[in-house]
Amino acid sequence: MQYSGKFRPRLRPLIGMAIAGGILFASTASAWTYSDLSPSQKIAYDQQQAVMDKTFARYGMQAPKIPLSVYLGVDTRGDNSDITQVQVLNRGGNDDAFRTVTYGQVFKKGDYLPSKALFYSTPSNPSNQGVQSDIKTYWDDGSVQHAVLTFQLDDVPANGSRNLKLFTHGENTKPAYDGSLKIRDLLATSFNASVTIKSQDGQQFTQDARQILQSIADRGGCDQVPDKECKTWLSGNLASEWIIGGRLPGAAGTREEQMGVYFHVRAYASYSGQINSARVDTVLENNFTYGKTTSNLNYSTAIDVGDQQFDSGTIKHYNHARWHKVLWWGTDPDLYVQQDTEYLQSTGAIPEYEDIKPTASFLSKLPASYPIMNHGEQTPNMGETGAQAAIGPLPRWTSLYALDGDPRAFDYMMANDNAVGSYGFHYRDAATGLPVSIEDHPYITLAAYSFARHASNEHYKKDLITGCSSDCSSPYVFNISHHPSIGYVPYLVTGDYYYLEELQFAASYDELWSNPHYRSEAKGYLRGAEGQVRGQAWALRTIAQAAFASPEGSPMKAYFTQMMRNNIDDYTKYYMDHEDKHPLHLLDDYGAVIYPIHGETRVGIAPWQQDFFMWSVANAANLGFKGYDKFAQWLLEFQVGRMTSWKTNQGNGFCWIDAAVYSLMVRPYRNGPEYQTLDEAYEASKPQLKGLVCNSQDYRNRLDKHYAPGEMTGYAYSTTGFPSNLQPALAASVDQHVKGADTAWQVFDSRPIKPRNYDTEPQFDIVPRR
Repeated sequence: MQYSGKFRPRLRPLIGMAIAGGILFASTASAWTYSDLSPSQKIAYDQQQAVMDKTFARYGMQAPKIPLSVYLGVDTRGDNSDITQVQVLNRGGNDDAFRTVTYGQVFKKGDYLPSKALFYSTPSNPSNQGVQSDIKTYWDDGSVQHAVLTFQLDDVPANGSRNLKLFTHGENTKPAYDGSLKIRDLLATSFNASVTIKSQDGQQFTQDARQILQSIADRGGCDQVPDKECKTWLSGNLASEWIIGGRLPGAAGTREEQMGVYFHVRAYASYSGQINSARVDTVLENNFTYGKTTSNLNYSTAIDVGDQQFDSGTIKHYNHARWHKVLWWGTDPDLYVQQDTEYLQSTGAIPEYEDIKPTASFLSKLPASYPIMNHGEQTPNMGETGAQAAIGPLPRWTSLYALDGDPRAFDYMMANDNAVGSYGFHYRDAATGLPVSIEDHPYITLAAYSFARHASNEHYKKDLITGCSSDCSSPYVFNISHHPSIGYVPYLVTGDYYYLEELQFAASYDELWSNPHYRSEAKGYLRGAEGQVRGQAWALRTIAQAAFASPEGSPMKAYFTQMMRNNIDDYTKYYMDHEDKHPLHLLDDYGAVIYPIHGETRVGIAPWQQDFFMWSVANAANLGFKGYDKFAQWLLEFQVGRMTSWKTNQGNGFCWIDAAVYSLMVRPYRNGPEYQTLDEAYEASKPQLKGLVCNSQDYRNRLDKHYAPGEMTGYAYSTTGFPSNLQPALAASVDQHVKGADTAWQVFDSRPIKPRNYDTEPQFDIVPRR
């Protein structure tokens, strides 16, 4: 049988390699199909395959199919040769080779198609190195949105680093057999992990991870037991992780009804494929919603994982709080993956920030950890008035990380997201093992707990939260109108299940707290439930983040996504379907119009709270939630008008100098008709400025003689002042292509007086997307 010289040299090495090494051409897989071959190529292919079949049969083997890339070349359709780069830092003194690392990666829409194989390369090793990709969410075009990535590195020197480039290449083919690490593989090692809790009254309780895993293996594995007993979080030949645990077992009493102990066990394979280490994140909770009792708990804890041990000392575990500790069985590789945070911003998962960096000296002074049950840099009582580091689209610690993925910024962010676990917003449903859902418990409430407790309605009785049995006092008070983004970015960049649940607990609390009647029971309407506009703003942000980040197919993904749908339906019907009643394009219901102005009660709104809300709506649109784009575009005319009206109505228009005014009169008297234009509202609020040219000396004199030319009112120098509060919404107006937004941003961005230290407090330093 004769073959053209073009094909003969390629066939022989393929046959030899396959026979000698058992290679099944996995490295040359492509998305080509037989129909892509030309007629002459099909003839040649059929002839060569016949030879392969005959050759392999001599050895009693079945021949693999010849890769179509032999004829068509490497299939680069849909490939992305340069997605993003990361830097892997060895933070310890260990020089061991072949270490494995896991982290979370958000991808821009279209960058990573799930049909493509993901690889990394390094400058010293430019060849393709495989990446285990546990995909969690997808964009609406089917491309990967977020995945937890695991890969092995052959060498990262002690206290050194390696630069990696991520790219896709070729078809992602499913292996012929499941080579993922299993629970039984971990049990075949000497792995051990346990928690021992000694209560103040002398009782002792133990939770043993190995025993739990053995019980699960005896019942057929993690997939054969309920999710609340075992959830497979990662699955692959490099790493597998299982979430196990539940109520704390022990002697008869009440603590087993209150406490939960969970192990997030991540097993890693060595270069040879055998499990040689495991990362164990041990989580202790005092947060079951329905049980015999609930209170603070006083105890000491010993956590043992392999040769590592952690002793907590005596702690007071506050009601509905949680904490965790990571230890290793085997060697901790002590690797940190420093991401390109500009790429993270470009994905749309987080805001776009000004291109500034904190200084090294500043980063070196940031705290990297806090004691158990400590508030970190959160305000102990979140409901206190005034500026807080936690308030903003992202809190200070997270926005600093967004500017610079430096490990010190990362540690600072993680320390504060760990600390917020001390606050009492964690409500777990023992029946599902998940944060409480108002779809399952439509009459659950904290805001109206006293009413629910005495209500004759059977629905309220059924969903009544277990009341406090003894000491439930805490120095930390969670407040929806001031709460930070919790767990969101830490989860996205680490892939750690603990932080995903922190985010889900916060979003769950934002719904379950309110009066069931005001939220329309299971609908979860924020407009009625949250009296303050800022409460609606930050609750909507958190729920949107939970819906965005929760894995595809999970109950929490479906739940929070439905909450997002319900709320845009409610806002649309109330506002946009009745535009004539809301001519100023702002939230103007009873909870929004609260301020007294010129002796009239409840005639003024807080523009800065509206700015929070309007950014949050635009953020939901940016995350891909349908309907929010139109609502955002409608609302953001309010911000644009405050910055540009003076241009067309000199002397009577809304002057940009006062765009960040603390309160604005929107109707002449309580329950009166709303003013038809922003200029009317501004004139009613500041009649003394009528007829004065915006930013003129006369204008500034009438405002306050201390204002410099171009200085906006509302603390222009402050990173948390009212002009700063306005900035994210103005940036969003540009992103949402609102008419006049480019001009509004140009006026704002060219103002001569700006905050001096956004590089250390960047939470509001958000700019239009580049």
